[in-house]
Amino acid sequence: MIVRVEAEIGAPPMAVFDALADPATWFTIDPTLVAVTPSSPLQLGASGTTRNRRGPGMVVTALWRTTEFEPGARLTQSLVGMGYELSESVEFARTTDGTHLTVTDTLVPTSIVGRLMVAFSRGILERDARARCARLKVLLEGDPHVGPASNRHPAT
Repeated sequence: MIVRVEAEIGAPPMAVFDALADPATWFTIDPTLVAVTPSSPLQLGASGTTRNRRGPGMVVTALWRTTEFEPGARLTQSLVGMGYELSESVEFARTTDGTHLTVTDTLVPTSIVGRLMVAFSRGILERDARARCARLKVLLEGDPHVGPASNRHPAT
């Protein structure tokens, strides 16, 4: 399954790239994130784990690896979780007002249970990708109703 989401962010491509390449930012754009290791900025070939809440009392762990790293142009992460593999590519294009983001998630089942999960995940994947883009936009542009967003959470 492939899900594509696009967003406009009023910041230059390198600023958007740097935000996404910093695992500390992941806590701001994904409220389900519990932990990420390592906490150092990404580089090509970097790998680690994430832990996310997926329901009451349920925390899941996924392994991630940075497979493409072109500053200001493209960032791709591959994730492996229980029953699935996910590749998330983010492409950055300069616009007159900042950056046009194209986020492409490719989700593939790796087990029978994973097939069921993937079959029912399109709407959730789209919703979550749009929400992450919206939070990234607020982080980089600030919310005119609230003021600049600066509530980054340290990696645990």
